[in-house]
Amino acid sequence: MCGFCGSFSERHWSAAPVSGARPTLARLNVAQIAGRLTAAGGVRLVAWGDRFQLTGRTGRTALAANLSEIWQATDRLGKAIDPLDEALLDRLEAGA
Repeated sequence: MCGFCGSFSERHWSAAPVSGARPTLARLNVAQIAGRLTAAGGVRLVAWGDRFQLTGRTGRTALAANLSEIWQATDRLGKAIDPLDEALLDRLEAGA
């Protein structure tokens, strides 16, 4: 099944929009924040339709519907990261 056809499914809890926010804007915010983390693993993340598109350094791509799938795809396409790693979060916050 192609990524587009696979997009017609139940929404994951992490994909639910914030109350009062537009879903597209919420997805763009998630992509911006999570993209900083995936970049540490060598993976580029962008909002794509109602999903997220991840691209590794070799050009391989994957689609993710929610945060859980983002971390799994990052592990497959790049270097495994722990999104709860305090040292990583501190480095990103410091701009490193």
